[in-house]
Amino acid sequence: MFYFLYGNSPMIEFETEKITEEILEKYPNISAKYYDCALKEEDEFISALQVNSIFKTVDFLVLKRAENLKSSGIQKLFKTLKNYDLNEKNIIVLYNVPIQYGKIVTEYEITKTSIKAIEEIATFLDCTLIKENNIILNYVKDNLNITEKDAKDLIELLGSDYYHIKNETNKIAAFLDGQPYSFEKIKNLISIDKEYNMKDMVDNFFKTKNFTDILSFLETNKDSYLGIVYMLADELIVFLKLTSLINSGKISQNMNYNVFKELYNDFSDLFIGRNFKSQHPYTIFLKLNSLTYFSESFLEKKLKELLYIEYKLKTGEREINIELDLFFKKFWKDVPCY
Repeated sequence: MFYFLYGNSPMIEFETEKITEEILEKYPNISAKYYDCALKEEDEFISALQVNSIFKTVDFLVLKRAENLKSSGIQKLFKTLKNYDLNEKNIIVLYNVPIQYGKIVTEYEITKTSIKAIEEIATFLDCTLIKENNIILNYVKDNLNITEKDAKDLIELLGSDYYHIKNETNKIAAFLDGQPYSFEKIKNLISIDKEYNMKDMVDNFFKTKNFTDILSFLETNKDSYLGIVYMLADELIVFLKLTSLINSGKISQNMNYNVFKELYNDFSDLFIGRNFKSQHPYTIFLKLNSLTYFSESFLEKKLKELLYIEYKLKTGEREINIELDLFFKKFWKDVPCY
């Protein structure tokens, strides 16, 4: 078995685990030997294959971070590997491709010529970011035997880390032991992602004007002050962009989702998420739908206040709990009346 995995985390880890389990099930007495291109160990990897090729032993070799070789290096590597007898070898090559602004960074993209060289002796698996959400979703659905909606709701609570989601899913499955799933049964069992909890509280502040739960949370999570400041700023930036689009006549608050979705491509680059991809139009539409109208000048003023709070926090010049408390108390009082 020879696999070349081309993609991103977490899907590349998911496929690696699956293939590793298949290999170890078939050959329980072997263990994987790892080589790392970031440490320039590709020559050691080739040497190991060369020696083992002569003695016809069953081996399991993993070459990590092959993206350091880039496309030209991969092509050269596979031309070399063609010279060896790999029939008794179990090999995984991991090429974790960098993504920027929703696209593969050009210098790391594998060319058609390189893919052709790979496919002559190995199975090329596309594990790019586009497919990862379905992989995680199916993992949760299949292991807990739950609906897609329940799986999505659970994933949102658990966060975005693949291993955390997997561990929590396995913990829930063991707890239920075949019994039907319900959130009420497992809500005290799971480790809800702290970041999700913070985000939920920030959303609640803008919807209900209540901030006491944020201050209570920060009393016991003093390392999260800066995180709350950043989340508040992120929300205000989205509000500012939406307000600007409304004021320019490009969108309106009372438009339906289908109309918004058609228009979204024209300004989606304003709403880039963590993975350097445009956020899903429905995410932004929900914010538009529940948006309290603030003037652009008001939003800019509040963003400057958060920048000031961040500066004072980092320099230690002021008590951050007092600064944030004042920010929350003044926020709705400062909103201009129209």
